Amino acid sequence: MSKSPIEDERKFLLGIRDLLRREREVEKREAYEDRVRARVLDVTEDLVTFGCKFPMFREGDIIGYITQEGDVKPIGSVLAEGTVITVGTNREIGLEEGQLIDLCKGEVLVGYDLQISLIDRILNDELDDLERDAVLCLFGGGNTGSERISLSDKLDSTGKIELDESQIEAVERILGLEDRELLIVVGPPGTGKTRVIAKAALELRKRGERVLITSHTNRAVDNALEALPVEISLRVGRPEKVLKGIRPYLLSYKARTALGSRLEQIESQISKLRKEIKGLHGLAEEWKRVSKEKYNELKGTIKGKIKRIRDLYKERNKMLVDESKKLVEKAGIMGSTLIKSNMPPLHLERFDTVLIDECSQASITLALLGMIKARKWVLVGDHKQLLPVFKSIRDKRLVEKLSAFCLMRKFYGKGEVWLRKHYRSNSRIINFSCRYVYNGMISPVKECDGIKLEIRNYPREMEFLNPDIPAVFLDVRGEDFVEGRSRANRAEVEAVVRIARTLKRLGIRSERMGIITPYKAQRNRIAEELKDEKLEVNTVDSFQGREKDVIIFSITSTGNMDFVSDENRLNVAFTRARKKLIVVGNAESMEKMSGGLLYNYLMYVRNLNGFFKWQMR
Repeated sequence: MSKSPIEDERKFLLGIRDLLRREREVEKREAYEDRVRARVLDVTEDLVTFGCKFPMFREGDIIGYITQEGDVKPIGSVLAEGTVITVGTNREIGLEEGQLIDLCKGEVLVGYDLQISLIDRILNDELDDLERDAVLCLFGGGNTGSERISLSDKLDSTGKIELDESQIEAVERILGLEDRELLIVVGPPGTGKTRVIAKAALELRKRGERVLITSHTNRAVDNALEALPVEISLRVGRPEKVLKGIRPYLLSYKARTALGSRLEQIESQISKLRKEIKGLHGLAEEWKRVSKEKYNELKGTIKGKIKRIRDLYKERNKMLVDESKKLVEKAGIMGSTLIKSNMPPLHLERFDTVLIDECSQASITLALLGMIKARKWVLVGDHKQLLPVFKSIRDKRLVEKLSAFCLMRKFYGKGEVWLRKHYRSNSRIINFSCRYVYNGMISPVKECDGIKLEIRNYPREMEFLNPDIPAVFLDVRGEDFVEGRSRANRAEVEAVVRIARTLKRLGIRSERMGIITPYKAQRNRIAEELKDEKLEVNTVDSFQGREKDVIIFSITSTGNMDFVSDENRLNVAFTRARKKLIVVGNAESMEKMSGGLLYNYLMYVRNLNGFFKWQMR
C-alpha cells in the first residue's frame, strides 16, 4: 500500500479485527437463545432446503447454523419462507441431506464475518484492483472530486421540488466524480440528503451508470429508493424490514410477479402434496397394526410423494434464482444494506458509483464493504448524529476514530459539501442545534416559522402545550433510580404519560408523536403505562432518520449525567420534532452541568419563555 496518514495500517487493521471478533462473541451468545431445529432436505451448489420444526424465518433473512463446536456458521439468505425454507448460499457449508441441525438468525454475525474476511484479504494482499483502490482511499490515499457537471433539470427526482443551491452543488459534484475519487456530503437533520441521493442516482443512471444506494439501516435505503422510478430501481432485502411503499421495488416481489402463474402452480402442487403426505402418515399408522404389506405400500407412496416435493422445490428454486439473476443484471439502480450488498445475489455485482447514507453510523470496515463494490464513492452522513455502536467500547473518542465518516472527514474534509438549508422543523426548534451543534453552518428556511401544532383549548395548567412556544423545557423534580442495568424516573414517567394522553385528547394522532429516552428501563415503564402500540416509545438509536410532529424527551437521569449528555444522541433527540419539542427533566441537575448541551438547551428555552414547572396533581 502507498503511504497514508495512518502511521501503521497493519496494526490498525489488526486492532479492528480483534474488536470485531469480540463483538461477534457477544452477538453469538445472543443468537444461541433464539433457534429452531431443522432437517436438511436438499443441498445443491448454491441452494439449501431445510424442513423446520416451526416457521421462524422470513424471506430475506440471513441465517446460520450452530456447529458441534458451538460456533455459528453462516449459510445465506432465505429465498422462500415457511416450515420448509430455501436458502441461497455462495459458500461451502458442509451440510448433508438428512442431517439434523439448529438454525438461527445470523445477519449481524455474517456482517462481522464479512468484515473480518475483508481485513484478512487486505492483510494477505488478496484484493482485486477495484477493492485495492477503495482500501487506498480509506487510508487517505484517494482524491476528492472537485469537478462539477451542470444540471439542466434542477428539480428533484420526483419532478416536484426545486433543489436549493447547496443540494445542486452536491449533486453536480457527485456527477463530476472520476474513477477513484470520493466526495463527502455532510447532511445535518432536515437538509434534504435523501433528496440529493435520489437525484444523483437518477442523473447518474441517465448517463448510463450503474448505481448502488446502501446504508447501515434499511430505512435510509428505502427513503432514497422510494423517490425513484420503480422500473429502473431494485431493492434487495427482507419484505418485513422495508417500508410498505417500497414493496414493488423488492427483488422477491418483482421475481414472483414476473413468474406469475408458473410459480403459483408449482407452489399449489407442493401445498397439495404436503397435505396428502400428512393424511397418508395418519393412515399408515392405522394400518401398521393390521397389515404390514399395506403399511409398507403406504410408506412407499409417501416416499414417492416426498421425492416429488423435492423435485418441485428444485424446480421452483431454479425459477426464482434464474429470474432474480435477470432482474439484478438489468437493474440500473440497486438498494441494499451494506451487509446485503456482499451477500447473494449481489456479492458478485459491481457498480460505477456507490452512495452510502447515514455513513457516520457505519464503522470503517462496514463502510468499506460498500466502497469495494464501486469505482467512485459518495459518503453521506452527519458527524454530529449517531456514531457506530460497539458493545465492548465505552470511550466516545475511540468510537469516533472507528466511524468511517469521521475518519474520511479527517482525510478529505477540505473538499466536503455541506447541505445548508433546513426544511423539517419549526425555526425555534432547529435553531438550537443550528447555533450550539452546527455553529451556524445550517439555517432554517422562512417557511419553518409557520410549522406549528394545530391544537386549541389545551388545559390551563399545561401552558407548555401552547403551539406558539414550540421548544420547551418541563422541570419535573423527580429522582432517578437503578433498575437492572438501566435507570428509571417515576415522576417523569407520570408527566410524560399525562402529556401524551392530553395531546391525544386534543386531536394529535399517536403515530405523529414520539417519546424518546436514553434508558431502556424508562422506555419500558412509559410504554407499559401508555399501552398504545401506535405511539412509539424508544431510545435515541431507533429515531435517527425519523421525524414526528411532537417529540417528548425524558432525560430520566438526575445523578450521573454522563450517558444522557452525549451531544450526538441529544442532537438526534432534539431534531426529530417538527412542531413541538418537550424536554422533561430535573432543571436543578442540569444547572450543575454548565457548558454542556443540556445546560445550553435550558438557557435557550428560558430566553424564549419556554421554561415551565410541572404542576403535580
